[in-house]
This record gives sequence, C-alpha cells and structure tokens, in this order.
Amino acid sequence: MEVSASQVKELREKTGLGMMICKQALIDAKGDMAIAVETLRKQGQVTAAKRADKAVKEGIVTIVSDKSTAVVFEVNSETDFVARNDDFIAFVKDLGKILVEKKPADIAAAKAIVSPVFGNISVEARVTELIGKIGENITFRRYAKVDAAANEKVFTYNHGNGKIGVVVKLAADSGLDTEAMAALGKDIAMQVAASNPIATDSDAISADVIAKEKEIYFTQAQTSGKPEKIWDKIVEGKLAKFFQEVTLIAQPFIKTPDITVTQRIQETEKELKNKIKVLSFIRIELGAEE
Repeated sequence: MEVSASQVKELREKTGLGMMICKQALIDAKGDMAIAVETLRKQGQVTAAKRADKAVKEGIVTIVSDKSTAVVFEVNSETDFVARNDDFIAFVKDLGKILVEKKPADIAAAKAIVSPVFGNISVEARVTELIGKIGENITFRRYAKVDAAANEKVFTYNHGNGKIGVVVKLAADSGLDTEAMAALGKDIAMQVAASNPIATDSDAISADVIAKEKEIYFTQAQTSGKPEKIWDKIVEGKLAKFFQEVTLIAQPFIKTPDITVTQRIQETEKELKNKIKVLSFIRIELGAEE
C-alpha cells in the first residue's frame, strides 16, 4: 500500500529513525501509526538483545555547560565508524542539550528522562531504537554533573576529540570571570587530563588507600637490607613521593615541569590578589574502566 509523506514525517518525528525505515514500517503496518511505532521499537529491542554482549570501547566523551553547571558524559559504540555516524552524533548532541537542561542527579536518572526531542520516550528507550537502526551495540555509559555555587566556577577541557573529558571546579572570592582565571582553569583541566591524579590533595585521599600504600612501603623497607631504625623514614619518603605523583596540586605542572600546580595557582593568586582553591575535578576517559 502507499503511505503519505506526512505519515512518514510523523513517524520519523516519533522515532527519530530514517525515512526509508519509517516508510517500510508504515507499509507493513498498513498505515497504522501505533503499530508501526511499536514494531520499530520491538525491532530495536531485538537488535539490542543480540548485540548486548558486544564490547563497546569506542564512542565519545562530551561536555556541555551553562553558567552554573557542567555535565560530562560518555556514549559508547562497538566501532569508531559508528561513533562518526550522523545518527550517533545527532543523538549525542541532543542528549547533551537535554542533560544540561534537566540536570539529572545521576546516570539512572539521566537514562530515565523522557523528552519530546526523542519522541516522548526515555533516553534509554531512544538508545534501544538507535541500536535497532544502526545495528551495533551502543551504551550511554557514564554521566557526571558539577554545580557551581556562589564564588565558584567550573572549567572544562575535552581532549583528543572526545577521548578525555575533564571538569574542574575552582573557588575564589573574586576574579572568577577574568581571563587570568579562565587560563588557570584550562591549565588545571589540561593537567588532570594529562596526569590523571586521584585526588586534589593528600587530605582528599581515603585513609584506606594511604594505609595500603604504607603497608607496601613498609614491606619494601623490611626487604631493602637497610637498618630497621630508618624504615619509618623510608616509608615517609615514599609516601611523600606518592602524594606528589597522584595529588593534583602537588604534581609537576605539565607546561612548566620545574614548578608544581600549586605554584601555577599562586601565580594567578598574585595577579588577581586573591586566594584560589581547587575544590574538585572529574575525569572521564573513553573506554576506561571505572
């Protein structure tokens, strides 16, 4: 049977799928819009089930922000080819707009958002439809949100065309909107991307992690052949080096390795005549384990 262009357009708006797919679905459904929609969604669910065990390490990490919030999220595909697919790119773009508008608390809430952008179905259901259209496993894998209160500002950096996304939150009594602060924010975000610290400073590292490191260093000291009376000093020295390697503000600054990140911050503090503090950071690397 013949279906009208307006029917195809309506089905495309409801599902976000291609013209020929929608046209064929309407023909198969003998023009019944509800049946066509249901059929397409079932097809997507079947494909998703078949592809569920396929590894998804490609894709993109995206950052979207407004004046008070930045969201960083990861959408994965099986291949880089699909990550460059127009439908995949459009989905990620639309998803970013929805996330920064709705500001869900976590990934579960993000997946449950129902939006007219996706034909009034949930984000998770739209992913299923996309799997059915593209024929490859796709996952909306990670999402994080950073809100900035008064005297706080978020700065972002996206490295390698979506391979690594970083959000850094800084605090200062004034000067947050200056060029100097913007340069500092970008520098610190780039530092996080390149050096992958585990915490802002030593106080932010959990007691369990520190205890485990001390245990390792003490065992090393015991087997070093050095006198027992200096074992504690050996542990202290190794722990200090550990903090320097894994805490953001103690790391050598990537652009000028003969100074630390703390010293880079102090340069901007001197310029703005104001105290600056790194409150937090988030780093998401494409395909990396949690």
